[in-house]
Amino acid sequence: MVSLSHEVANLFAPCHLTPPVDWVADNCVLRDNISELCGSLRMFEYAREPMNALVDPTVSKITLCWGSQSSKTTTMYAGMAYLLSEFPKDTLWIMPSAENARSFSKGRWLPFIEDCAPLRSQCPTSVSTGRVDTDKITNMRQEFLSCTLTFAGAGSENNVKSAPVAYLVLDEIDEIEPDIRLAALERIKGRREYKIIQTSTPKEETGGIWEEYTYGDQRRYFMPCPHCNEMIDFQWRQKNKDGSSRYGIGFDEKAKLEEGGWDFELVARSAHYKCQKCDGKIMDAHKLNMIKSGEWQQGNANAPSNHRSYHLNSMYAPAITFADMIVSWLQVSHSIHGLKKFVQGNLAEPWKEDWANQEEGDANELELDYSRGELKGDFRILAIDTQTDSFWFVVRGFDADGKSYLIDCGQVASIQELDGKFDQHHCHAAIIDCAGDRTAEIYEEVFKRRSKWFGSRGWKDLGQGQPYRMQMKDPFTGDTKGRAGRSKIRYLHINKSIYEEELARLRTKQMSGFYTFTDTPDVYYKQLFATYWVKETSKSGHIKTVKKLKRRRGDHLWDCEIMARSLSKFIGIARADRPIKTEEEPKQPTKRSKNKSSTGGYW
Repeated sequence: MVSLSHEVANLFAPCHLTPPVDWVADNCVLRDNISELCGSLRMFEYAREPMNALVDPTVSKITLCWGSQSSKTTTMYAGMAYLLSEFPKDTLWIMPSAENARSFSKGRWLPFIEDCAPLRSQCPTSVSTGRVDTDKITNMRQEFLSCTLTFAGAGSENNVKSAPVAYLVLDEIDEIEPDIRLAALERIKGRREYKIIQTSTPKEETGGIWEEYTYGDQRRYFMPCPHCNEMIDFQWRQKNKDGSSRYGIGFDEKAKLEEGGWDFELVARSAHYKCQKCDGKIMDAHKLNMIKSGEWQQGNANAPSNHRSYHLNSMYAPAITFADMIVSWLQVSHSIHGLKKFVQGNLAEPWKEDWANQEEGDANELELDYSRGELKGDFRILAIDTQTDSFWFVVRGFDADGKSYLIDCGQVASIQELDGKFDQHHCHAAIIDCAGDRTAEIYEEVFKRRSKWFGSRGWKDLGQGQPYRMQMKDPFTGDTKGRAGRSKIRYLHINKSIYEEELARLRTKQMSGFYTFTDTPDVYYKQLFATYWVKETSKSGHIKTVKKLKRRRGDHLWDCEIMARSLSKFIGIARADRPIKTEEEPKQPTKRSKNKSSTGGYW
């Protein structure tokens, strides 16, 4: 029986015969400079319901928490083209920055308008030329005949404060501060009819898109298994509730090599999806037919009736194979930076910050049955934290598969004693902190040992998520220009925030492969667990992140472990991050410094 509310909704629904997905196929074109799949824009079946929601009078908010290459952006701007052409109303489209907005509008949106006849007909024309009036159709503001579309960057509240709008698009909302989002929502306040479309790949559990997805009705896309015909959704590698066989993406376990690492060719050849209902092997060739027969199923019955929220990971993307997914995951499995990007971008899930405030008692599980000084690992690194009158050090051995072993640690008074540790443990390389009030002295010592020693400095952020940056530096002038030569030392800038998080997970065995020797001294564990993180909040009270580092005691050995791990990644031992090309350091004094550091296709 049809409810009275649905009868009323249908009575006042727009009388338009062509569903949005079909309208897009008839009127929208992809250019070859935008996509290899150029031609008529045909959306995949999973885009149909979210786009239908655009014209459903009972839906006012649509949230797309989708993974990379899942057509999230295309679904959004194809849907907006439909709305602005068929049901034109004033629109505000917000992106993380004005540069993002300008680039998107100029490079993708305006060409899209030119190729879409119904929307192009809404553009005013110049009286003198008869062509589109470029004074009214600009990159950032487009005055159509029946409505206005404004693009804005989220850099300032002033950018989003203006006249009321009926359609509000929040693109990549996890890159937009909560205060800016709240200011944007004021633009639709008081309107009876409005649409809010918000998209993003998630960052953290407290980020905007994951919170919005959770508040909404939490729809996931279910498809019939080609073997048992049961409806399933694609999930990453999971175990059954009873702890039995794993389902999700699988491969031939013989691909794991005895010496460490993986036979990626065998992984790719054997990749498949194991059905969680019947254990049947689902191959890439099955995906298209499964998607065509799929449906969205609601997961949150208590959600507001006007809020549709959709989750879709990259396993659904026809352009991404099961082999692509599993190989990508294996390649980054020992890298916190790589794992985070994979979880957020491919799985469309937030990165869970569940490693704060750990106790020293957990550290006992790190110990293996080997002795202090026993040579472990294929490549051994001496990492040194410089103090005013002494040096703290760690010697750690690394294997090619990402496993690492503590060999020695402690405190010494002189560089000569560090040389002794380097020779005693047959180290291959050393890295030393050059920041602080001994910079000039340490530069000279690194210069003497420049064939095997690296200088280093920790930074909170190197920009664009870079884990490290390597450069050649004159130890006497600070000059970083010119080519590498005998007068230069190797200087590694370390993104501490990335390696702090990685080490925090390793110390609590949330990531594997980090070991200490039997009866490791208490001082090592005290310093390894000296740091913890607390939640930061915005002015509006929203939790932003868990990145504010607190220190309850000395953490010199913690810093040594960060330096050792970053150097291993740079050299390529614990293979995960590709070495980054040498770049110029942020501007530094050119004289000896004694300053302390601050630490027709488918989409």
